[in-house]
Amino acid sequence: MASAGYFISYSSVDGEEFALRLADTLEAGPPSYPAWLDRRALRPGEDWDEQIAEALRLCRGLLFVMTKDSVKAESVCKQEWSRALTHKKPILPLRFDVDAEMPFRLGSRQYIDFADFASGLARLRQHLAWMRTPQGVLSELEVQLLDARRELPRVPAGRRPVIEAAIRDISEKIKKQRLALEIDDPNSQVLHDFSSDLGASSQRMSDLLTGPESRNLSSGATSEHGRGAGHGFSTVQLESLNLPNRVGIEAYQLGAELVAGSIVLDSAICDYDGLALDNVKVEHAGVADGNVLHPEFVLDEKRKSPEPKPNRPKVHLVDWNAPIIDQGDILTLDVIRTDYWLSEATQRSIPRIQQEVRGGNIDLLRMARRLDVHLVVIAEGDGTMILTRRGRHVATEPGTWMVSVGESMDWEQDLTSAGVPHPAATARRCLSERDELNLPSELLGSARLQLIAIATEWSEMLVNLVVKVKIPNLTAKDVGLHFRRGENVQVDSVPFTSDSCVDLLRAGSFSGSIGGGVTTPVNDISLVALLAVARSEFSLSEITARV
Repeated sequence: MASAGYFISYSSVDGEEFALRLADTLEAGPPSYPAWLDRRALRPGEDWDEQIAEALRLCRGLLFVMTKDSVKAESVCKQEWSRALTHKKPILPLRFDVDAEMPFRLGSRQYIDFADFASGLARLRQHLAWMRTPQGVLSELEVQLLDARRELPRVPAGRRPVIEAAIRDISEKIKKQRLALEIDDPNSQVLHDFSSDLGASSQRMSDLLTGPESRNLSSGATSEHGRGAGHGFSTVQLESLNLPNRVGIEAYQLGAELVAGSIVLDSAICDYDGLALDNVKVEHAGVADGNVLHPEFVLDEKRKSPEPKPNRPKVHLVDWNAPIIDQGDILTLDVIRTDYWLSEATQRSIPRIQQEVRGGNIDLLRMARRLDVHLVVIAEGDGTMILTRRGRHVATEPGTWMVSVGESMDWEQDLTSAGVPHPAATARRCLSERDELNLPSELLGSARLQLIAIATEWSEMLVNLVVKVKIPNLTAKDVGLHFRRGENVQVDSVPFTSDSCVDLLRAGSFSGSIGGGVTTPVNDISLVALLAVARSEFSLSEITARV
């Protein structure tokens, strides 16, 4: 059988008419996209299940028509898109019914809204065309790699070598495609189109992963958060900014945007334009299932250790969904309630976690991690940026400078009327707590909070929401007057200019704004947070001109 084109998965109960119209319109063009529809493509006299399985194996991608019936757990559509995941096929959800909710395993994918058929079709055509571009090819290869890496720890031992071989094969193709795109050079011209190579790679992946035991394999949802987007900095530039890769794994292998120092930048938000923190929605992902969300050896470590006192309830990030303009530009965080006990067990297990991530047994960005909020505070009254020096008595990053402050989310202290904690509550608590900045409430009322990036600390195994805080009328002197020693033992500031940001990044340390103090390192998460916020405020050329 030749390529089946795009497999249309729909429910005959409430989606057949739409599916027929979609197939006709796609094939009519221009350009024409071949569509496989069971009602028209099934051959009489032959086993229908085998024909559908063959079409899913050979298709270029699956178009999932979301209706009330098709999203049900017992729908035949679930069998179809589950098989497509096993074959590492692109899955494009098309929401035909506004009340249809995305299935959990596809929850990190962005759907195309077909409330208006013409506009939905235009967006679908645009996306299908983009998938054929070099950047689209690269994106799909990265999705295949993430799927395979997620699959690895879930398969029987006998199948592991097969999937490991597939991971090596895809990783090599990603390297070649990135070289062709010259991703580190934002001004480079795209010279190569590897679309046909992707098709061959996808087919080989399908053949590798669909042996006799493959029907029992499960596959998790992958994220399409814009990971892998060009951040504009070359490896040499990051090294000159004191941020050489200290993780030992390339960003594309982790599915991240970049690795800088010991920080894995999961993703910038809206290409560093950021998003108002009020546009962040938090959803409770349910009770933590240790076998899925946390490695079993971490849970074992927790079980064999005494419960710490106090044992504050903490928040762990399970997944997140990028903002979509058509859906109100809302970013969604999926979180679970955990505790400090589990955080301590995770800390003690960090060497093992790092080993398992390097070995491809744990998907770092899919592992539930403690959620912190990292604030870069800009006092607009005098145009300065606030720095604080951590005390040597604190557990995290003792004795280092921070830009500016940070706090872990607390399930009880940061709880909102929606029944879940919110990072805006964490941010305001961090700004006002006496052992942080101790700022009075009248100064915080006009504060503007902008989510700029999401970043994971490799050495701590926790994930940070990098938030830019701008406070009108606030000056560095005001901050100094209110500051009290607590977790931080010193407060200082530098001008918030591109030159000052680059100087601080290149130095990687700070001795005080008036000099003469002891030169102390700036911790990596602060350097990456500073880099992200600088990218949100200044042009790339302003930053790189002095690098």
